[in-house]
Amino acid sequence: MSEEKIVVIDKRESVLESFYKDFVTFSLLAFCIYISQGSTFWTFVTGLLFLLFTFAKISIIMKRHNVFKSKKELLDWANKLDDA
Repeated sequence: MSEEKIVVIDKRESVLESFYKDFVTFSLLAFCIYISQGSTFWTFVTGLLFLLFTFAKISIIMKRHNVFKSKKELLDWANKLDDA
């Protein structure tokens, strides 16, 4: 029998805020790629920026998940949170 786990996703921004931030970032990267046409160096740099952004976004998403093995662990964690 598998052990049951409780997963809590820490959501601190709305979907619209996330979309807006990603749109601005990708627009800037697309503009950099457009400007760098014909230049291997700048195309390489903007490609690295895109990869850096992608990996940073993935790591942020992974840190928003909290996994608890019991209800007691979940309640202890919840009681440590600030009242909003």
